[in-house]
Amino acid sequence: MNGAQKPHPKRSFNRFPIQRQFMIISVLSLLMIGTFTFLIFRTAQQILMTNVTNYVNLFTEKYSNQLDTLCFQVDVLCRQFQTDGFYRDLFEAKSYQDLAPETTLQLEDDVTYIKSMNACFADIAFVNQLIHWSTLFSEEDLSALYQQALESNISTSHGLGLKKSSFLSLADKDYYVYCCNVYNYGKHIGCVFVSLDMSKLDLDSYATDSPSSFFIMDTSGNVSGLSSNSPLFAEAVATTCQEYIGQLSGSSSPAPYTVNRDSFSIQMTYSDTANCYIISAVDIPSIREMLSDMTYYIWFLLVALVLSALLMMVSLYRNMVKPLNQISGIIEEMRSRKQRHLQHPLEVRGCAEVHDLAMAFYHMFSDIETLNEQIFETSSKLYEEKIRAQATQIDYFRSQINPHFLYNVLELIRSLALTYQAPEIASIAVAVGKIYRYSTKGNPIVPFREELEMTKAYIEIQKYRFHDKFDIFFNVPDEALEMPVIKIILQPLVENAIQHGIEPALEHCILYIGCTVTETEFTVEIRDDGVGMPAEKLEEMQTILTGSHYNADNYVGILNTNARLKLQYGEEYGITLNSRENDGTVVTLHMPNQSETSEKPQKTETASDHVRGLSGADAELE
Repeated sequence: MNGAQKPHPKRSFNRFPIQRQFMIISVLSLLMIGTFTFLIFRTAQQILMTNVTNYVNLFTEKYSNQLDTLCFQVDVLCRQFQTDGFYRDLFEAKSYQDLAPETTLQLEDDVTYIKSMNACFADIAFVNQLIHWSTLFSEEDLSALYQQALESNISTSHGLGLKKSSFLSLADKDYYVYCCNVYNYGKHIGCVFVSLDMSKLDLDSYATDSPSSFFIMDTSGNVSGLSSNSPLFAEAVATTCQEYIGQLSGSSSPAPYTVNRDSFSIQMTYSDTANCYIISAVDIPSIREMLSDMTYYIWFLLVALVLSALLMMVSLYRNMVKPLNQISGIIEEMRSRKQRHLQHPLEVRGCAEVHDLAMAFYHMFSDIETLNEQIFETSSKLYEEKIRAQATQIDYFRSQINPHFLYNVLELIRSLALTYQAPEIASIAVAVGKIYRYSTKGNPIVPFREELEMTKAYIEIQKYRFHDKFDIFFNVPDEALEMPVIKIILQPLVENAIQHGIEPALEHCILYIGCTVTETEFTVEIRDDGVGMPAEKLEEMQTILTGSHYNADNYVGILNTNARLKLQYGEEYGITLNSRENDGTVVTLHMPNQSETSEKPQKTETASDHVRGLSGADAELE
């Protein structure tokens, strides 16, 4: 058992090279197409033969049923002739003088009525030694029919076979004559001959278009065609059937008879009711011709299908199989030589996907080499960033000392101003201290009350600067004072209003600060009646404020605040601006109402670091 070797696993089809797989699939596809076409041809031939045979049987059965129904109607009509006294009186007349004048009119009416009942009733003839009444046959014809009826010795109604009229206008048709013997007290007094036009039966239109023909033949061998493709074919069928009739030797009820020849196939069915034969014949050459026409279409379809398959296979081989083989060979060569990059792009001719695959293969190796270089450069930069971060941390700890020094200086200025009785200077020093302490310490999110107090400190300094240049009005509801806002969003906008709206104005101005609180939004409005701005500049500012690119190199105060609001609360919030030249400016801050919600993660300080050119509270509009 230990020395037994494991059998070598067979190589599955999906592990074959793509070229071999393609050749195998192509050969199998062509074989399947040929087999499929052959099966179609054989199946079509069988279906056609079966269809013709089934139709012949169906038509024969249908025609036989119609003929039986017609004979039943004739039998009913004959019983009426037997029982109706009018017809007995007609046949009992000894001479024409015994006939009443109205007898002829009534006879014509009865015949017309009977013929209207069924289109197959071509004529009703009344015949005995005295009377010869008919619109179809001459007197000689009627005498011959009457003599044949007497010689048949058949007391009941029966068929006499196919007869032709001696009238030239009606001589081209065959009529099946049905005889009804009329008796009075057991004495034969006359005959009624009902002539049937078999062409009036309801024949299917297919019977005239198919390779099958149908005939009716009486027991004497007279044949009438119901539908036939050619006279020669009808004559051959009639000759064959007449030979069969001659061999029966007076059989009362012949069995169905079938004859198969090279040129036709005949099936004869005897109808006891009508005492005649129904013949169905199939023209074999016509079927072969139909199959020949179908064969041409099948061969044309086969050739077109094979050419299409070959064209598709050649296209697939040139555009997919061959290029993939080429790429596989290049990969194998690189593996054997242990290459890590390609010197030149792959020159592969094929479809767009294969070409893109080759180019992606080349770029992948190029990107790997580039990525290695970037990894080395990134490692060097990370080390340098670590050194710079340490230096920045040292500078930060050093800067913590500076605010204490500034606070002490401002407190000294305030003390000296009070000592030398300069309260304005003392107030300015206190205001500056508030602003600086508010700007450098505390949380980035503050109640609006603190933001408003810092802004009032700034306005107090500006009031000392401009004296009575402007008046300030506040409209701040109590619920707005505790509304959480981003730190330093009000003072830069007030500074812009004073410096660029009020200061250039020649008249006394008014500065208005108001708030509005709704269920979903908190808005702050800064309005001045200063110089305003031109329409072109207003349109430029509104375009920048509604844009998604936060560049604060120009118009620092407004764009800085707008960027911080959008980054903190979302794009639907921010600043809207409206102004008219020489008619003031309105700046409105839109923020969400967050009075009943917890503070969101504070992003203001980090987000503002991404805005270029931010300069804090002392930013200018231009």
